[in-house]
Amino acid sequence: MKHFLLLLISIVSLSTFAQDAASYEKVTTSFQEQFNAQNVDAIFEMYSPEMQEGMTKEGVTRFVQGCFKQFGNLKSLTFVKTEGPVYSYSATFDNANLSMELLLSENGKISSLQFQEL
Repeated sequence: MKHFLLLLISIVSLSTFAQDAASYEKVTTSFQEQFNAQNVDAIFEMYSPEMQEGMTKEGVTRFVQGCFKQFGNLKSLTFVKTEGPVYSYSATFDNANLSMELLLSENGKISSLQFQEL
């Protein structure tokens, strides 16, 4: 019975992780496409309501345009690890390699997005 319970917990955990991973994959792919297209409106819509309040559309515009000017196109996002609910990626741009940390809300919207130098 103990082994059955452990197996059941493992299956449920893997299923939840797979769903989370699929959500993160969808968001990172869309973010990369919209970033390279400089589609600030689409990126803003990817943010959770709390992020939209904290970082206005003008703030997102400055962020996206500033990053694009400094780093160039976002060529790839490679998954590195998770720490709790935060997923970490290696972000390869034309002119730099950065670390990107991403947190999604329960409904798949961006709750936190941070880039840092490696």
